[in-house]
Amino acid sequence: MCSVGIIIGDTSLKYSFPNHPMNSKRVESFWQILKDKGLIGKENVKIIEPISASEDVLLLFHTKDHINFVKKASEHGFGYLDRGDTPAYKGVFEASAYSVGSTILGLEIVMKKELDHIFNPIGGYHHARKDKSEGFCVFNDIAIAIIYAKKMYDLKKILYVDIDAHHGDGVSYSFYDDPTIFTADIHEDGTYLYPGTGFSHETGSGEAEGTKLNITLEPEAGDKEFKEAFIKVEEFAYQVKPELIIFQCGADGLVNDPLTHLRYTTEAHRYSTERLHNISHELCDGRIIALGGGGYNLNNVATAWLEVVRGFMG
Repeated sequence: MCSVGIIIGDTSLKYSFPNHPMNSKRVESFWQILKDKGLIGKENVKIIEPISASEDVLLLFHTKDHINFVKKASEHGFGYLDRGDTPAYKGVFEASAYSVGSTILGLEIVMKKELDHIFNPIGGYHHARKDKSEGFCVFNDIAIAIIYAKKMYDLKKILYVDIDAHHGDGVSYSFYDDPTIFTADIHEDGTYLYPGTGFSHETGSGEAEGTKLNITLEPEAGDKEFKEAFIKVEEFAYQVKPELIIFQCGADGLVNDPLTHLRYTTEAHRYSTERLHNISHELCDGRIIALGGGGYNLNNVATAWLEVVRGFMG
């Protein structure tokens, strides 16, 4: 059985927009189910305190102007960080730095083999761009982690898998011409859902042609359609033979999410985590980290993320 670290603590609750679907109750519901199911205190489950990222780490991906903009908005605590989806509040800069720092911490733990696998529920903010926040995502912890892994560990093949109902545009397009970054993204068709991107013909550019896999699902698609799509992700992974897998396991594809139209059950998260867990041990010495991403039905978030932790435990 594998050891799993869960990066969670009081600071995890700070990434919480007021009167907004992305709020601290999501993390609280996950924490509660961990206790209810007896995972807290298990020998192979370690609870790890979140840490904050330095500005130098944020600058690996984001512009200085964007960082300063978020700092100023965080001090004043009003207005929006984007076109209207992501409101500013006092302390939003610090909260977002914790999300990035915790993802980098998880990456370090996995790369150094201090634990087998890591789950950071306040990570996976896949919409933020270099110079702006987007879609509830202030900073892009995934993009920062990818650049950090390349810089610090000289990785040549990183596989990013995203099962959030929304396309991970901030990751896909930021590395669209990078042949060392492979992305596999299953999401609701952008014709019907924000951000309106991620179509199957978008496969990368230049030397990176063929390194980006986008699989779109129609509204009302469920577990059957998800599993059929995930077979393609598995085939892609075996072709890539990655050195690290980063898994964004947003729970907003589950039935009754208020913002999307897919109808998965937690079987989607159980299935995909078990498959990626096995692939990580076959191809990259077990190096896989998972990041929470979206999901706005509290029960769905708790039960889906529980399956991620169980899947990592093996």
